[in-house]
Amino acid sequence: MAKRKEKKKKLKSLVLLLFLTIVLLSTSTYAWFTANRSVTIDPINVRIAASSGLQISTDATEWKTLISNTDITTPTNWSGNTNQLPSQLAPVSTNGSVTNGYLNFYKGTVEGIKTGADAGKLALTATKSPAEAKGTTGDFIAFDIFLKVDDEAGADIYLENGSGVKVKAETTDKGLQYAARYAFVIEGNVASTATAAAAQALMSGNSSIVVEPNYDAHKASGTNNASLYYGLSTTTAASGVAAVPYLGVKAAISTPIVLLDTNPGTGGTPSSTYFESVPTLYRTNVAYSDQDEEHKEAYKGSTKETNLLNAFHLSTGITKIRVYMWIEGQDVDCENSASGSDLTYKLGFSLDDGNETP
Repeated sequence: MAKRKEKKKKLKSLVLLLFLTIVLLSTSTYAWFTANRSVTIDPINVRIAASSGLQISTDATEWKTLISNTDITTPTNWSGNTNQLPSQLAPVSTNGSVTNGYLNFYKGTVEGIKTGADAGKLALTATKSPAEAKGTTGDFIAFDIFLKVDDEAGADIYLENGSGVKVKAETTDKGLQYAARYAFVIEGNVASTATAAAAQALMSGNSSIVVEPNYDAHKASGTNNASLYYGLSTTTAASGVAAVPYLGVKAAISTPIVLLDTNPGTGGTPSSTYFESVPTLYRTNVAYSDQDEEHKEAYKGSTKETNLLNAFHLSTGITKIRVYMWIEGQDVDCENSASGSDLTYKLGFSLDDGNETP
């Protein structure tokens, strides 16, 4: 036990940091974004560092303790990669299901109903997002990383305090960080002695781990959205608000569905054909995102990290993980008045749970 704790302390220096700055175009006001509205991304700045028993790669060929943005956007030794890093994003939705190793996403369009009993109400249609492909097109961010663990017992991976989505300093807070999501799909594992091609070919993931950061706060536009379109009641408190339930889109929607019938509001009756809750959904609060603002690992002054989220377990050898980042259209805070925001995504992982004595 003492040996195990000592090893975990040595591994505490492991931190994977992914910083993505998202700049959104100005628009004006509905649930989801209206048709042809998009999200613009600044050049992606990614820093991934590792040490003491864990190595990182974007191609399972070149193993490093530090990975740059260039390594993710243009892995030189892997022509078959499908890293999707678009210059523009659109709100999408998922129920967390995975097909052939890829997370299923649906892109929604909201328009007003012109005739019939629901005339004047907003309604949603949705189409399946195109297949992921290497390059700068697509509706969301998706890329692969490979992690190599030498410990014969494998390793638990914890989400660092400070991981989450925040408004970039000195920019206007419009609340879109409350609609952000990220996810992981564990694609499989091979022995450390396996070929790079064997690791690259791993696509056996059949489930996802979805994280909803900042669940406990909303802007006034988000609370109005919740009440007006979904029949849900919440507040604009800075923190401490109960999580607002949502259902992800699970199938294409060709016949418009009024927004009240897309989420579990007080008067809505969502169809199980088109909507479903995410099976594995972790939530972190605003305080979790706000910690460690200078991107330092483990400690901030004399304050120790505590209560880290145990995100997933890695087996011995090489594990392929597909990382996703997107704006969830089914979130009440995803509406046009939130555009014009400037957000930063940060993910930090540790092999230590943060609860040992320094």
